[in-house]
Amino acid sequence: MVTIKDVAARAGVNASTVSRTLKNSSSISEKTKEKVRKAMEDLGYVPNVTAARLASGLTKAVGLVLPPMTTPDRISQPFFMEILAAVNDEARQHDLTVSIATGSSLDDLYNQVALMYKQKLVDGFIILYSEKGDPVSQYLRDNAIPFVIVGQAEELMNEVTFIDNDNQLMARTAVDYLHNKGHRNILFVTDDKQSEVYLERYFGYVRGTSSLDLPIFDSGHFDRHQPETLDHLIESIRSNQITAVVVIDDMIAVRFMQFLSFYGLNVPHDISIVSFNNSTYSRIVHPYLTSFDINIDTLGRTSLQRLLEKIKNREAKAEKIIVPFDLKERESVRRLDSK
Repeated sequence: MVTIKDVAARAGVNASTVSRTLKNSSSISEKTKEKVRKAMEDLGYVPNVTAARLASGLTKAVGLVLPPMTTPDRISQPFFMEILAAVNDEARQHDLTVSIATGSSLDDLYNQVALMYKQKLVDGFIILYSEKGDPVSQYLRDNAIPFVIVGQAEELMNEVTFIDNDNQLMARTAVDYLHNKGHRNILFVTDDKQSEVYLERYFGYVRGTSSLDLPIFDSGHFDRHQPETLDHLIESIRSNQITAVVVIDDMIAVRFMQFLSFYGLNVPHDISIVSFNNSTYSRIVHPYLTSFDINIDTLGRTSLQRLLEKIKNREAKAEKIIVPFDLKERESVRRLDSK
């Protein structure tokens, strides 16, 4: 088995120089580091990760906490796979691994997160949801465990780092965009009226319609498992002569389009749609969805970078980081005054 001493002899340096090269110490010149790395490659040297972890006191791993998977729809959301890919790729560049915490309830997540930390499996956590009274974030705060949240800063604004989009501004932008296309009767549709994302986007819709002196409607509840909500939704669309809809995300938008088709309503001829996330769902059926690109890759990478700063410096100040968005115009919106 090749040792640090073998690498040192091959490179013509001290063993301590090899050790500092492994830690990428600034006290070692790049020329010396290259020589040591070449010796490692020639000899097939593999660092003892366990020993390095023991020496540093760090696990070189982070935890990614998904929201409670309360429905099959939430589990199949592309957002989580895309942000996991971004976090995992960024972690690989820092020689880190990523562990995932999932559960069907907040209590399940709390138990898993607590176990992961007590067993010293991770150095900190990225939480992919924002909930008032969340036991997970409360546990992490009480135990001074580094963490960041991807979501809206509803609580602990001066104590926790949040990474998010401006969901209110996105929804207002959607209303402005539809209004510029000639639409006045615009409805907001969601499958979940409890989440912070919904509350922010619906509030943005209300502010947008109010500022343009447009009719303001209660949000339409689209729940495929509750037929009464679907009956109420189609009645609301017809009675209010809705011509455009802002839908909470792409996956729900695709299913909503199928729902409209069942009632003989065509997108975009009868109803125009703007959605969120710019996921693969926005481009798998015709008409392709006009959707907000929320820069999931940036959300994921930024969350890991900020977490690493907190791991290195426990006194790092809390931040609220807003990631920009971009509206991708496609086929699901038509101009009402077009011929």
